[in-house]
Amino acid sequence: MSLPGIRTRQVLLLLNNPDSPAERTAEKRRIRKHQVLDAIRRYGPIARVEIARKLGFNLPTVSGLVDELVRDGLAIESEPRRTAIGRRPIPVSLNPHAACVLGVDLGKIVTVGLIMNLGGTILGRMEKSTPTFSSAAEQGQWVQDFVREFLSQHAETLPPLAGVGVALPGFIYRPERAERHLTPEVEEIQRRLEDDLGVPIIVDNDAQMMALGALWFGNAADYQTFCILNIGYGIGMGTVIDRVVYQGHFGHAGEIGHIPFGEAGYPCYCGGHSCLENTASGSGVERMAREAALFPADKIFSALDVADLARKGDAKAVEIWNAFATALARAIGTVITLFNPQAVILAGRYTRCSDVFFDHMMDQLRATTFPALLNETDIVVSDLKENAGPLGTCACILHHIFSASHIPAVAVV
Repeated sequence: MSLPGIRTRQVLLLLNNPDSPAERTAEKRRIRKHQVLDAIRRYGPIARVEIARKLGFNLPTVSGLVDELVRDGLAIESEPRRTAIGRRPIPVSLNPHAACVLGVDLGKIVTVGLIMNLGGTILGRMEKSTPTFSSAAEQGQWVQDFVREFLSQHAETLPPLAGVGVALPGFIYRPERAERHLTPEVEEIQRRLEDDLGVPIIVDNDAQMMALGALWFGNAADYQTFCILNIGYGIGMGTVIDRVVYQGHFGHAGEIGHIPFGEAGYPCYCGGHSCLENTASGSGVERMAREAALFPADKIFSALDVADLARKGDAKAVEIWNAFATALARAIGTVITLFNPQAVILAGRYTRCSDVFFDHMMDQLRATTFPALLNETDIVVSDLKENAGPLGTCACILHHIFSASHIPAVAVV
């Protein structure tokens, strides 16, 4: 059941595989219709004949699907224009207000929500400090309350809601890939939001969602293959190969924070030691600052405060950020050597400190990375910065609406 006052669009996003022959036939048509809708989104205003040419579909099929999209309110026809040689083809455009999507990026420090229409225009944003959770139920309750409050602020003006994406750090187990249930917090979040809203809820790893956000928005849109580092309280990585997010067989690719490129011997909560996350992350900077007695013992501070001291020339703060940059350079150099990407993109909350670590990081990269490979790779700070995460949660839902990639081919043949 939906929340009072919140309109929903129930069938725009479907995640379940069809079971019967009739359902498979219907799903084939739905996939084709959404391929046409994506062509309209990408190239509109566009005539039916041009859609058919771009997709390789026959014109009668495209015309029928476009007519259906217009009846559904997802596409809009322009007024026909007459010329000396007759009436020109009628172009169609995406109706961006036919639906909206909601994304929540649940970080260790802040929770950020975005509401976006189908055209990618942001309709609302909310940010709140993330509390400490003692159970999966508490975490699920927090996300549920956050979404309820966010939607209630915009209920009167929102298009119908089509789906919700939620980004979490760490491992997200999926029953279709491993003989394990979803992690408890994922089950809690999905159950609560599905009960509230009645629309599909996608919960996934934050760095992998961030990679989708980079594909849809910002300065990564033209790259085919790249890696994006989510530098927040921890550190993770999303990998895009030929414009497809690589998740790994069980969905856990990109846990770069737990490769041994951090401070040698320092224990990590994961059970290992020397992990990158304990040095090249917001929590790593805070740890090093506490150990260096950079602030009074009773002062609450963050890596942003340590960056402010470094900008003022504090020697200890500069040393901390140099250690951060050196560890990060080791990791980036390894990524470049393994994947040979077009770009490594830095994103996340602490890229706002890039002015105090980027130059030293590049010096270390040049000193330790094979020059030919490094010279082929763009090392850039995302223009999305700390917004890359919440934009990724919205991009995840948009991706599933406009793409059929989440439906295995064997499910519809």
